[in-house]
Amino acid sequence: MKLLLSNSKVIDVNSPYNGKIVDVFIEKGVISEIGKSIKAPAGTIELDGYTISPGFCDLNAHFNEPGGEHREDLRSGTKSAAFSGFTDVCVLPNTEPVIDSKSDVTYIKNTTANGVSIHVLGAVSEGCNGENLTEILDLENAGAIGFTDGLNPIWNTELLLKALQYVQKFKGLIINRPKDIHLSQFAQMHEGTVSTMLGMTGEPSISEEIAIKRDLDILRYAGGRLHFSQISAAASVELIKQAKKEGLDVTCDVAIHQLLYTEDNLMDYDSNYKVDPPFRSKKDQATLLKGLQNGTIDVIVSAHQPQDPENKELEFDLSTNGICSLPTFYSNLWKLSEKLPLDLLISKVTSSPRTILGLPNIMIDKGENARLAVFDSSMEWKFGQTTNPSKSINSPQWNTTLTAKCIAVVSGDKLHKN
Repeated sequence: MKLLLSNSKVIDVNSPYNGKIVDVFIEKGVISEIGKSIKAPAGTIELDGYTISPGFCDLNAHFNEPGGEHREDLRSGTKSAAFSGFTDVCVLPNTEPVIDSKSDVTYIKNTTANGVSIHVLGAVSEGCNGENLTEILDLENAGAIGFTDGLNPIWNTELLLKALQYVQKFKGLIINRPKDIHLSQFAQMHEGTVSTMLGMTGEPSISEEIAIKRDLDILRYAGGRLHFSQISAAASVELIKQAKKEGLDVTCDVAIHQLLYTEDNLMDYDSNYKVDPPFRSKKDQATLLKGLQNGTIDVIVSAHQPQDPENKELEFDLSTNGICSLPTFYSNLWKLSEKLPLDLLISKVTSSPRTILGLPNIMIDKGENARLAVFDSSMEWKFGQTTNPSKSINSPQWNTTLTAKCIAVVSGDKLHKN
C-alpha cells in the first residue's frame, strides 16, 4: 500500500515534527518520506488535512471473549478500538473461563483484527479469585504481557507478595485495581454528600487509599514492578507521587470517564454512570487532572466494560458497573484538551503505556514503521445505532452529538477506515 497524508498536523511529543503540518508518505508499511509538497506516485491513497498521531495503546479493556460474546467479542472489540485510534489493546482476564492458562493466552494472543493487535493480561490468581497463584512463568512464556486479576482487586497480601517476586525473573508487570473489598462491599457510588442525598450506600475514598498504602509497603519489601489500575481519589495521586520520589518502580492509570464525570452526574439515578471505581468528587477529579499534568499519572485508559441491557436497564442499585467507552474515547480526549494540552493527553495513550509494557515505541519520523491514527478533530457525529461499532450501548453519551472522530488507523501496509 502507498498512502499520502497531506497537510497533516503531527501530534507526537517524541517526533521532531510535533505540532507541525507536513506531508507524510507511507510505502510498504514504513514512513518513507516527510516534508512539504510531496508528490504522490500513481496508485497512492490520499488523505488531506487531518491530524495524525501514533496509534493509541489501551492498558485496560474488556472484550468478554470467551463467555460473554453477546456483550462484546474480539472482532467487535477491535473494531471499537480502531474507531477511536487504538492499534494496541490489552484485554482483561475476567472472561468465562478466566484467562489463567497457557491455552487461554494463546487463544487470545493470536488475534489481530481491524488493524488492532490484542495483548493478553494473564490472571494473577486462578479464576481471579485471589486464592491460588497461577502458573505465571507458563503464562509469560505463552505470551502474556502483564498479570492482573482485572476487575477484581488482589486482596490476598501473600499472593501479591509472591506475584511480585515471581515476575522479577523476567522483569514482568503486576497490575492491581486498588480497592479494599470490605470497605467497598455493597457500595453503589462514592460516599459523600450526594450518596447521602440519594440514600445509597457509598464507597469511601479511603477504600482505595488503604489498598494503595498496603501495596506500596509490599512493593518496598518484595521489589518488582507494580502498576495501579483506574485510580480515582486525590489521596491516591499523592501516595503514588511520593512513592515515585522514593524510587519505587510504580506506575498508574486513570479511566477517561473519571476525568469527565463526578458524583454529581448520578443525581438522576442513570445506571450508565454506575462504574467501579465510582465517580468521585470535583476535588478528586481536579487532582487527577493535575496528576496527569505533573507526570504522577502515567496513562489514560478506556476501561471499556460493555454490558447488555439486562444488566443496565434496572434500578440503579441492581444494575451492573461499566461504561462502553472505546467508541467515544477520542471525542472525549479531544474534550479534555480544553483542560490539558492535546499532545500531553495523546502521550498518555501512546508512548507511556508502551514504555510500561515494554512494547516498541512508535514515532512519526522517516524510516519508522507506520502504526498511526488519523483524526478529523472538527467533525461532528452522533453516537448512536448507525455509528456504534460495539455490541453494547451502555454509555451516558448514547444518542448525543460529539466532536472529533478517528477516521482511520494505519497498521503496517494496511489502511483501516472507520
